[in-house]
Amino acid sequence: MKTIILTALLSVGLTAQANQDSATTSALEFSKEEAQTTPRGVLPFLGLGGGYTGYETNGATEGTPSTIKLLGSLYLESPWVMDLGYGVSNQQFSQSTGTTNDTAITDGALEFAARYISENRWQFGVVGNQLYNQGENYTADQADAHFVGLQLLKEFNMTPSWLARLGVRAQALTNNTEQQVGMYMIDLQIGWNPSAYKPSVRSTAAAEPTVMEEVQEDITYQERVEPARPVAAVEAGSALKDVNMNMIAGAGSAIQFRSSQYAISGADNRKLQQVAKVLNENPDLVERVEIHGYADATGTDEINQRISQARADSVKNILERNGFTNVEAVGKGATDSTGIRSQDRRAELVFVGVKDEEALKRALSTIR
Repeated sequence: MKTIILTALLSVGLTAQANQDSATTSALEFSKEEAQTTPRGVLPFLGLGGGYTGYETNGATEGTPSTIKLLGSLYLESPWVMDLGYGVSNQQFSQSTGTTNDTAITDGALEFAARYISENRWQFGVVGNQLYNQGENYTADQADAHFVGLQLLKEFNMTPSWLARLGVRAQALTNNTEQQVGMYMIDLQIGWNPSAYKPSVRSTAAAEPTVMEEVQEDITYQERVEPARPVAAVEAGSALKDVNMNMIAGAGSAIQFRSSQYAISGADNRKLQQVAKVLNENPDLVERVEIHGYADATGTDEINQRISQARADSVKNILERNGFTNVEAVGKGATDSTGIRSQDRRAELVFVGVKDEEALKRALSTIR
């Protein structure tokens, strides 16, 4: 009788299984995650600006300019960015200008800029504009007005993939006829960083056991035969370990600093950007990264601890800005001296929970 009941339950389970194909099937789920990274390549920006146009002698050029432009920003491997864009420029004049007594003029505007990027993301450089068919209104000696000057911007992230740049510019008319004309504007530029998106794959968990599985388990339980003698369970030892980057890439992989300084050089900045890229592309190689900062023994213990922590934090900030956030910064003071002061002023990367040292070594070998 019990066999008949179990057979009936098994039949019901098979029917339910046929109607629920996904009940015990795991699947791979593909998605994209945002992670803040240093911009590289060409990024699109929308630029807005407004300000004041001043003059030396002729009040006819005085007014309030405003612009809207689409910009392509090329972020180079070196700490430089170049902009090229086109848009519309409008000037509301304080008094009528030109032969047509215009009080306002609107036409196309071309922009080019080249700026240096500092470690704290300030950008400073030159900017130039060509305002089409507006030369007469600015007392230029050509149909177009040419303005060249300096630009200062502060870049920051609104989200991991959306950037903003806010700052000022001061420009002078270069093809003027008889007087100096200056243009002073506040800039706001909003851009999108497509490299901030990283693909991720996740395996979905299997659903709760179906009726068929429960019945099969019950049958298996009843037919289970205990082994003749107990088998001891084997507990696998952990294969994870901590690896200093010096052991993989050599002693020259440490980040060096000048005396009493914690600013990172351009070469080391680029190297850390590559490290972050490797870790982001190989998320299963390590559990996290510890940054150990060191100082030479010339200062007091308090000063050495403070400067070593600042050095570790500087390295951590670069890795985090490039999308790798599982980082811990630890100041070690003047401990672990090499005997050479210039080499004592350093920061070292320690990879914690390395799962495959050879694979990590191969991945880091691409860094130059």
